[in-house]
Amino acid sequence: MNSMLLLPNTDEEIIDTHDEDIIITTREGKIIKVTQISGEHYGLAPGDLLGKSVYDLEAQGIFSPAITPEVVKKKKKVVTVQTTPSGRKVLITGIPLFNDQREVEFVISYSFELSELIVMKEYLRDLETEMSKVKEELAHLRDQHIQIDGSAMESQSSARAIKTALKMARIDAPIVIQGELGVGKTTLAKFVHSKSNRSDGPFIEVNCGTIPETVFEIAFTGNKDSMSQGYLSLADGGSLVLKEIDQLSHSSQTVLFNLLNNQESTRIIALSETPLDLLVKQGTLREDLFYLLHIAPIQLKPLRERPEDLEKAIDLFMQKLIKKYNEPKKIADNLYVYLLQLKWEGNFRELQNVLERSFIESETNIVTLQDLPATYRPMDEEQIGFEIEGQTLPTILDFVEKKVLLNAQNHYKTTTEMARVLGISQPSVVRKLKKHLHTHIGDETE
Repeated sequence: MNSMLLLPNTDEEIIDTHDEDIIITTREGKIIKVTQISGEHYGLAPGDLLGKSVYDLEAQGIFSPAITPEVVKKKKKVVTVQTTPSGRKVLITGIPLFNDQREVEFVISYSFELSELIVMKEYLRDLETEMSKVKEELAHLRDQHIQIDGSAMESQSSARAIKTALKMARIDAPIVIQGELGVGKTTLAKFVHSKSNRSDGPFIEVNCGTIPETVFEIAFTGNKDSMSQGYLSLADGGSLVLKEIDQLSHSSQTVLFNLLNNQESTRIIALSETPLDLLVKQGTLREDLFYLLHIAPIQLKPLRERPEDLEKAIDLFMQKLIKKYNEPKKIADNLYVYLLQLKWEGNFRELQNVLERSFIESETNIVTLQDLPATYRPMDEEQIGFEIEGQTLPTILDFVEKKVLLNAQNHYKTTTEMARVLGISQPSVVRKLKKHLHTHIGDETE
């Protein structure tokens, strides 16, 4: 086997890449370098091409036609379509490399199967349609002051996030908003935009994880042939929100870094479910992109760690449902307290979905525990009896905490098991049990 490294010589070798079909020939037509996938279009192994003459391969009907003679003859880049022995169509591009006498010394050619280009063309057509729709909405967006509708940001952690967002809104540094799915990252991004000096500009959201690598750069820069704009142009003078930044491949990260490194006309807001510094440690995020974006990180905690926001969200969602369905309903006290103790792994999205399903299921003006989807209904021993009317939020939350601890104590034998399930430390479990049960809890259960 020849060397797998690309060396500055003309020895026959296989270039160490699996991503591109590249063939290098001398001016006489001898193939001296190929890549790992060269030959796939023609039903040959890469090693079968090394040392062969493109003229012989053309005579055998393998290269039909060979591109090297055309490049040598015209002394410029040549693009043509080859027909492979299996009848497939392949688009070939040949590029000349000149010596000091301006004679063609080598020819580099690379190829794409036309079916791949057709897929790219279809995606670009869909992308252009999407861009057109976005452009139609820009005039409307520019004339509006983007608000945070129905936000639930009353906890201490949310207050810190908003304080940081307000501070960073006054400057044009990139912002990274991190948190689980459904915690309100897009809502906070809109808040930053609305409080910035770019509030009259466009607010463009891009789901990075859905853009194929082959058209990633075009999606952001536009297609010159069709005169279509890319996301950077659409967001010019405003804010560009990059969703699922943690889903990008290394190739797309490289493109994104090069595009964003020198641009100053657009505020960049990146959203990620995974902290970017953790992605760097795992080797899945380029350090240069991390340092470019990670100027002002804002962490949004999950809803289960924001009880004040949960209480506010329940009220806000119920008001929206009353308006949407034009039915004046309210939540039963025991259902309200039960909702406060659930974990809500899906955060605001899950809460809104469960409330709407329960609202529709209810046949009276009171939404009860029995109206919950079956998978959310509590068992008999988990039923909660508590009158909320006249009670303060701390009192309600204190009651919920006690109820949750009692339920956990009934299901698990040790405080260590309780701590693991509740997501708190074992000493915290012991301390809270002492507080609510007024009894000494030692380590004998451990």
